[in-house]
Amino acid sequence: MFVIGLVPPIAGSAIRAPIRAVCFDWGGTLMVDNGPEGVPMHRWPEVQAVAGARECLAALHGRVPLCVATNAGQSDRGMIEAALDRVDLQRYISRIFCFHGIGATKDRPEFWRAVSRELDLPPSEIVTIGDSVEHDVRAPRREGLQSVWFNRAGVDRRTAIAAPSVTGLEEFPGLIS
Repeated sequence: MFVIGLVPPIAGSAIRAPIRAVCFDWGGTLMVDNGPEGVPMHRWPEVQAVAGARECLAALHGRVPLCVATNAGQSDRGMIEAALDRVDLQRYISRIFCFHGIGATKDRPEFWRAVSRELDLPPSEIVTIGDSVEHDVRAPRREGLQSVWFNRAGVDRRTAIAAPSVTGLEEFPGLIS
């Protein structure tokens, strides 16, 4: 298994080595989440990847397992794979962790414990990245995972959280060497 090392810290927060898996949020982080309400994403007339998603995944692919961790309540693993495939992202993803498979959402400790158990890794060797401060940053950190906030809006991070953040996915691979 490959291990990703560490680069210089970001404003008081850093990703610590070793990193042996990365979990990306799905809607709002890898794929644009603006389709018809109540319809699973794989059935939307149009789907699109978030800017920089493909490049980010390609830069990290083969270095560590790349996973999706999502709260999506209307989509099971197969549906998520189908949506990712429509924007040519599925080929980079090795595992999908979702509400339907785990029976809990990302704000629950059992979600992140299941991820750690399934990956057979200690939580500290897993890093998450997502656009929800609560579900993608604070909740995984409470369970010992490392996290990066995908802060697309460029909110002043000092008023939000003390965690590494990126405003574009193309920045994320640079946080880990």
